[in-house]
Amino acid sequence: MCGVLGLVSAQPRDDLGEIAGSLLEALQYRGYDSTGAAIQGEGEAVTLLKDVGAPSEVIHRLGIVKQAGQIFCGQVRWATFGAVDQANAQPHVVRCKAGLLYGAHNGNVTNTDALKAWLTAEGHEVKSDNDGEMVVHTIEHYFAEEVGAATDRGAAMRRAIVRACERLEGSFAAVMVDPITRVLYAIKRGSSLYFGVGEDFWLASSDLSSVLARTKALVALDVGDFVEFSAKGHQVYRLDGASGTPLDRPPVRSRLTAVDAALQPRFKTYMEQEIHAQPDAIRDALRLFSGGSAAARRVAESSFDEPAIEEALEQLRSEYEDASLRARFLELAPSLAPLAAVQNTEWSSSDQALFRDLERLAPEHADTARGLDAFVEHHEVRALALGVDETVQRMRDAVARHGRIVLCCCGTSFHAAKAASLFFAELAGVEVTPLLPGELRGQHAKTVRDGDLLVAVSQSGETKDLIDAIDLVRATGRDVGCVALVNNVNSTLAQEKADVVIPLRCGPEIAVPATKSFLNQLTIFYGLAHRLGLAMGRPKTDVPDLPELVRQTIEQTLPAVDAASARHHLAPSMHILATRLLAVAKEGALKIREVVLNHTEGFEGSEFKHGPNTILGFNTLFGPAQVERLLATLADGIGSAENPAAYIRGALERELESLYADYPLVFVTGPDRRDVDLTISQIHTHKIRGASVVVIAEEDERLRAAAMQAPAGKDGYLCDYIALPKTGDTLQTVFSSSVALQLLALRMSERKLAYLDGIGAPSHGVHPDVPKNVSKSITVD
Repeated sequence: MCGVLGLVSAQPRDDLGEIAGSLLEALQYRGYDSTGAAIQGEGEAVTLLKDVGAPSEVIHRLGIVKQAGQIFCGQVRWATFGAVDQANAQPHVVRCKAGLLYGAHNGNVTNTDALKAWLTAEGHEVKSDNDGEMVVHTIEHYFAEEVGAATDRGAAMRRAIVRACERLEGSFAAVMVDPITRVLYAIKRGSSLYFGVGEDFWLASSDLSSVLARTKALVALDVGDFVEFSAKGHQVYRLDGASGTPLDRPPVRSRLTAVDAALQPRFKTYMEQEIHAQPDAIRDALRLFSGGSAAARRVAESSFDEPAIEEALEQLRSEYEDASLRARFLELAPSLAPLAAVQNTEWSSSDQALFRDLERLAPEHADTARGLDAFVEHHEVRALALGVDETVQRMRDAVARHGRIVLCCCGTSFHAAKAASLFFAELAGVEVTPLLPGELRGQHAKTVRDGDLLVAVSQSGETKDLIDAIDLVRATGRDVGCVALVNNVNSTLAQEKADVVIPLRCGPEIAVPATKSFLNQLTIFYGLAHRLGLAMGRPKTDVPDLPELVRQTIEQTLPAVDAASARHHLAPSMHILATRLLAVAKEGALKIREVVLNHTEGFEGSEFKHGPNTILGFNTLFGPAQVERLLATLADGIGSAENPAAYIRGALERELESLYADYPLVFVTGPDRRDVDLTISQIHTHKIRGASVVVIAEEDERLRAAAMQAPAGKDGYLCDYIALPKTGDTLQTVFSSSVALQLLALRMSERKLAYLDGIGAPSHGVHPDVPKNVSKSITVD
């Protein structure tokens, strides 16, 4: 939520405002409550332009795009602390104790109220309730103390940033500018922040695609880093020590392109784009188990001078400017020419962005560039296959030693682990135990024993709850191995905590709600369970075409999903009831809670009758549609009422029953006869008590008839049937039903977002990409 920017050009530019405007628009998906820019030219004067509204509108209304200058600090806001008004818009310019400083932030500073009281008591002129202003004032407060005792403003600012970050609580990123020295500081304290170096500029941004659109040279920033940059260069520091610890972080060429991280024109949100990208992401994950693409397998069957190719690759990877990259490639192309015979037709390696650039820069050597891609993919798949093989062996050893295989993870990853327990039971006959880190710590820490195996699952690889749980297990001194399934192979989990690492290979995921990372976790678990089953003597079977299944699901279910979302996007609460597919129900409920912001629970279907079913029938749970109906009724008579308060009370008593609406239940089942029979029984049990029904299942005449038939006396009964592609296999239904629920959450969110925007609801927080209160990586307790 929110997005922050900082840019300095080597020279003043007449078009700095145009650049600033395009950067702000690139961050619009992160927030659109307010937009602001602080622009500085050759002197110390700062032009501050900010107001309520989306970047696409504000940059023109305020004339941001017309500004000239050399330094730009900007922000787009998704409101949390402070009302949606101009005072709470960012950036903030302060002149309290240390002269002029300005800055902005992205994220949440959770001790904002205490900071405001302290800053006010210390004599700061605090003009808003916005946590971004508290960040700027807090840094300025310590800067005034430090600069008074030093002649080096840069050293004073570094010490001030370190001291301020010790006082600031929460997860955030920030950009600060000292207009006297014309130096910027970009701070990464949990929220996303990327830093790029161009030929004549330096750019910090919350959004990777906005950086990649301008430069491929990135400087890696970890949580706890800050970068000092100006028109003369940059230096990265750690937020520790008296003045920050300097780090050697040279620019490296990004393995991604702007296209990889940008929102494509055919999609309205990243969540939508990432759902549609799942077939390709799954296909890439499955290469871990199949030896790679056809071209990679041809590399394996051929003979090349591998040391020479590896040396050439290192030289190419070190070049981040197009001109020098082309020159180096032309120099090396003759020695790499044998790779052209590989005849690679698809890009597959993690370095494909580099090789695509080589093809673009030197089209006469396109076959060589594609051969390099196949060469790298072959080596990646070979290394990753070793990780898969070692994981399977560790699982076999755990079984042989009567140890437990524990899958430890949070949120969406935990739901993937619950699905994995079904995969391992069905495909390998092996029990695995999914546990939340809190469950592992609270219920199992005292029973860890030699021979256990811990499988840690995380998209970011930085989830603090999970890392703490691993440390707890390590501290027992028991002989427990740790396997990590992680998308970020450069993370703490992958680099420091795991014995074996298996990458998810789902590519960048921008939207906060996990979609393709969840599907790739399912895919990796399915592949591991299948491989373990073979290793333990199960009959040989083929892995189904999961990418095609997901593609068909997206294509076939959209019309029915859209109809169901139209009925239920304003429902204040719903339950998802699954038969044997509890993991799917819980993940679907999480997705709807995240992006629709209604109450949604996922249950094993047979459990609903043991208490939760009290929600059916008359209840006092009302959503916007029911409230609108009540308001319309009140409007008819309140104008002529002698006592409006008494009239409202009486109307509420008279109309309470009319506010009632049938409660939505979503039923999810696989195609097994026993599961379908149980689901039919549950539908009949609940629809007569006041449920509207959505079924997500493969086509089944009996199931459809049970769902569609209205109970006696209920003319307003509603039902939707979302038919999944036919497989006859419950395990495949895990994939298809998960995708259908992702689409349902997306469409419900889009509809509710439009509704709330339409009635002018302030700061409602409904958005498929950036719902309120959650972030992509949780790095705090």
